[in-house]
Amino acid sequence: MLFTLIKNEFIKLLKKGKTWIVFALFALFIGITIFGQYSQDKNMRMWQSPEKQLEMAKENLDYYNNELELNKNSDANPDYIASLEESIEYSKEQIKSYEDIIKNGVNEDEWKKQLDEEIKYAKEDIARYEKYDDEWSKQYIVQAQERLEEFTYLKENNIQPLYGWEYDAYNYMSSLMQFLGMAILVAGIAVFMSDIVSGECTPATLKFLLIQPVTRGKVLLSKFIAVTITVLSMILGGELLGFLFVNLTSNSNSSSYPVSIGTLYEKIINPDGSAMLSKVIGSGHMGTNLELFIKSMLFQGLFIITACAVIFMISTLIKSSMITMAISVVVTVFLTIGSYNLSALRKIAHLVFLNFGDSISVFTGSSAMMMQNPNITVTNGIIVMIITSIVAYAIAHINFSKKDILI
Repeated sequence: MLFTLIKNEFIKLLKKGKTWIVFALFALFIGITIFGQYSQDKNMRMWQSPEKQLEMAKENLDYYNNELELNKNSDANPDYIASLEESIEYSKEQIKSYEDIIKNGVNEDEWKKQLDEEIKYAKEDIARYEKYDDEWSKQYIVQAQERLEEFTYLKENNIQPLYGWEYDAYNYMSSLMQFLGMAILVAGIAVFMSDIVSGECTPATLKFLLIQPVTRGKVLLSKFIAVTITVLSMILGGELLGFLFVNLTSNSNSSSYPVSIGTLYEKIINPDGSAMLSKVIGSGHMGTNLELFIKSMLFQGLFIITACAVIFMISTLIKSSMITMAISVVVTVFLTIGSYNLSALRKIAHLVFLNFGDSISVFTGSSAMMMQNPNITVTNGIIVMIITSIVAYAIAHINFSKKDILI
C-alpha cells in the first residue's frame, strides 16, 4: 500500500504546474552560472593575451615618460625620478618581450619554468619563517608547505597550473555550490515544498487519504519520500547535466588537478589576547578535483534530505502554505547571513545544518575560515544533518498523527 501511496504522490507532484516552474527556474539558474563561467574565462583570456598586455605596457610607458617629463626639471624627489626611470626601462623590456611572443608564439614549456620558480619561492618562504617561533610565522610556514606540496604534485604529474577562472566543469561546480549554499538552495526547496502538507489542508483533500485503510504515518511517509526523491532528482540531476555540458564544451579536463581536502582548524589565542584559526598540522590530504566532486555531491545529497525534512516539518505544523514558505525563507536567510556576520551565531554555526550547504567549501575548510568556527567540519556536518533530519521528521510524524484535522 505504501508504494501505491508514493506512486500517487509522484503523479500529483508531476501534475502540479509549480513543479515544472521551479524546475525551469533551477535550469535557468544553472544556465546563468555556466554562461557566467564562460564569460569570465573569455574576459580573463583576453586580458592575459600578449596583445592586451602589449597594449597596457605601451600605455604604462607613455604615462611614465609624461610623468618624467613633467618632473625632471622640478624639485621632485630624486627617488621618485629614479623609480620613474626604472619603470620606463621595465616597460620597454615588457614591450620587447610581448612583441617577441606575438611574433614567435608562447614557449610551450614556459609554464614549467614558472612552476619551478614557484617551488623555489615556497622553499625560500619556509626557510625564512622557520627562524621565528610566533604563531603568525607558523601559519606562513603551513601555507608555504601547502603551496610547495601542490606545485610539486603538478610538476611530478606534468599538470599545468590553473588560475580558477577557467571554463571548466569543476570550476563550474565550485561556483554553483557557493551560490546555492548562500541560502538559495534551501529557499528554493521551501518554495517548492511549502504546500506539500499544509496546502492539502486548505481544500480538505486529505479527507480522501485519511478515510483509506492506511495509517496517517504511511500517508505522511509517502509524501516525504515522494517529494524528497523529486527534489534530489531535480537538483542533483540538474547539476550533473550542467557538469556534463561544461565538460563536453570546454577544452579543459582538471579531474586529476590537486586540491586540499579535509583541512581542520583550531582556535588559538595570541599573546595580545586576540583569537585566530590555525590549521591543525597533519590534517587533510592532497586529493583531486574528481574526489572532491564525488564527496561533495554525496554530502550535498544529505543536505538536501535534511532541508526537505525541516521544511516538511514546518508544512505539517502550519496550515497555510504561504506562511510555511515565508517562515522557511526568512529563517533560512537570517541564519545563513547571520552565521557569517554575527559573532553570537558564529559560535553555534556548526549546530545549524544550513551552514553546511556549500559542501565544497566544507570539504576544503573554507567554510570554517569564513565563519571563524573550527567546528565546521565534514564529520560534524554529517552528524548535525542526520540528527536534524530524524528530529524534524519525528516532530512532523507526531504532530500529523495526533492533531485534529477538520474535514
